[in-house]
Amino acid sequence: MIGLRQKLVLGFGGLLAILLIVSALGVEVLTQYRAKLDKFYYENWRSVVYGQNMVEALDRLNTALKPLGNNGALPSSADLSAARAAAGAAISEFDTNCVDEDHNITLDGEGDIANRLTQDWFGHDLNGKFASSQNARGAYLKLLSDNASAEERASARAVVGQLSPLARAEAQRVISLNFDNMKPMTGQVQGMANGAVRLMILLAATGVGMAIIFTVLVTRSILRPLSTLTKSFREIEQGNLDLVVQVKSRDELRQLAEAFNSMAAKLREFRRTDRAKLVRTQRTTQLAVNSLPDAIAIINPEGVVELCNDTAQRLFQLAPGTSISTIREHRLGDLYREVVHEQRPSKSRGYEDAIEVYDQSGQLKHFLPHAIPILDGADKHLLGVTLVLGDVTNLRQLDEMKSGLLSVVSHELKTPLTSIRMAAHLLLEERIGSLNKKQMELLIAARDDADRLQTIIEDLLDIGRLQSGKVILDLKPHSSDRLVNEAVARLEAGFHDRGIHLDVDVPAETPDVLVDASRVDHVFSNLLENALKFTNPGGTVRIYTETEDDVVRFVIEDTGIGIPAELQARVFERFFRVARPDHPSGAGLGLAIAKEIVEAHHGSISVQSTDGQGSRFSFTLMRADRQPASAGEEVEYATGIHSRH
Repeated sequence: MIGLRQKLVLGFGGLLAILLIVSALGVEVLTQYRAKLDKFYYENWRSVVYGQNMVEALDRLNTALKPLGNNGALPSSADLSAARAAAGAAISEFDTNCVDEDHNITLDGEGDIANRLTQDWFGHDLNGKFASSQNARGAYLKLLSDNASAEERASARAVVGQLSPLARAEAQRVISLNFDNMKPMTGQVQGMANGAVRLMILLAATGVGMAIIFTVLVTRSILRPLSTLTKSFREIEQGNLDLVVQVKSRDELRQLAEAFNSMAAKLREFRRTDRAKLVRTQRTTQLAVNSLPDAIAIINPEGVVELCNDTAQRLFQLAPGTSISTIREHRLGDLYREVVHEQRPSKSRGYEDAIEVYDQSGQLKHFLPHAIPILDGADKHLLGVTLVLGDVTNLRQLDEMKSGLLSVVSHELKTPLTSIRMAAHLLLEERIGSLNKKQMELLIAARDDADRLQTIIEDLLDIGRLQSGKVILDLKPHSSDRLVNEAVARLEAGFHDRGIHLDVDVPAETPDVLVDASRVDHVFSNLLENALKFTNPGGTVRIYTETEDDVVRFVIEDTGIGIPAELQARVFERFFRVARPDHPSGAGLGLAIAKEIVEAHHGSISVQSTDGQGSRFSFTLMRADRQPASAGEEVEYATGIHSRH
């Protein structure tokens, strides 16, 4: 059995063999070509170089002998020394090149020329036999000798005049003979080069052809089963788990096909069991959500309802398959998009966010919407959104009953409490008799408690009026720094007495705000009083502003005792108080009223605090230069609704 590995080795091994064969043939062709070039350069061209060097040596030698004169007189010692220095190198060069040429005979007739040249220069032939006692080399040496007589010099000059031109001519013949032989050699080398190019092209074409054949054969044997497996995988992707792959090969691909068929069989089994489990889960979930009084719907990332209970379908038309964007209650669509964008649960502000609907009996019901994203635990990928509309009808009725009861009780207590306070003040003024020290202390305590109770009642009445929509705000432009300075002026002495540094930083160029000054003053007073109450002596309270696009943000920071992180979300609730044994606490209504007033002005209030390190309260008010409302406009505040009159 030929496995997949063997097929790959065979395919790549064949390509490697073809490459080696083509490379070997190419090396052989280039080797022959190089041999021809060697012959061209190292035989003929060297003879040309030898001949040229001998001609130049003779020319330099004759030039060096000219100062010795030709009149038969003996030259001076200085002239001889100079001539010998100049001619010695030329004679040595001629000797070397003449001997080299004698050993580089490659052409017909070149040996005769070299033989005559040697005889003319050395006086012997190529075989070393002396042919003549007269030679050009000996004559040149005689002329350069210090001991030669005038007659010997004359004889040597005659020999030089006879043999030097002959030697030069023979050297020129060596050059001409080799140059003439190089011309056809150039054509021969060029022809061989062209032949080598054609042979290399043929070898390359043959190698490419054989490689293509190998590639096609090996690729077909490998890719055909892979193609079958790929088609099967795509069928599985489409949900066809009943597919069985057939592969005829007996290599690793067959093993892969068998593993694939085994996987498909297990997937079919998993599908049967998971489908049954999913059906049970869906039916159980549907029964569970149908039993709840709240409206519940599960929406997929595309905004389509996948699961809902009877309440959601009956009262809010959240039927399975319905797009959230087509629901009549648009706030649900906005809530869904907000949760999808932020991927965190939505936060309701209270009963003002409740949705009012009528059931089949015509009864008005209130549902508070809440949305929770369903995230994949691994990569936080959004899988859907759970929309819960809690039925708060009874809770709202109870809250209204509580508010009504508080309002009634407050009104009923206000009249007798006023009489008690008046009586206490009259007694303290001693208009109807003098008081002893103990009586005075008791009356002062009773007066203070009555004043405190009066403040609580006024706060309760304010909250009642704010929530009932009976408070009309007289919105007018007011200077930001003036609002702050007026609030600070009333409490400045208290800060000074407790040794707390008060830092006010409200630039004069801070924009005016559109507010009801009397109501906003309550916000400043409450926040400043809390800062004064919960900041220890030596601490600092800072008031400053931040100008934003459409609002001015007022910030009150202190270095006081702070608020625990788990309680910060509740500080604006009615009657909520942070238990501080070493600090006095009120009725828990001040921040709740401040929140109602700020929100009545279309603003927001928030707190950031670190337990033991201080708090930062901030709230926003509308800029007067960015609001279309004119001065003197009145705004009535109702729960969740602002209407102009």
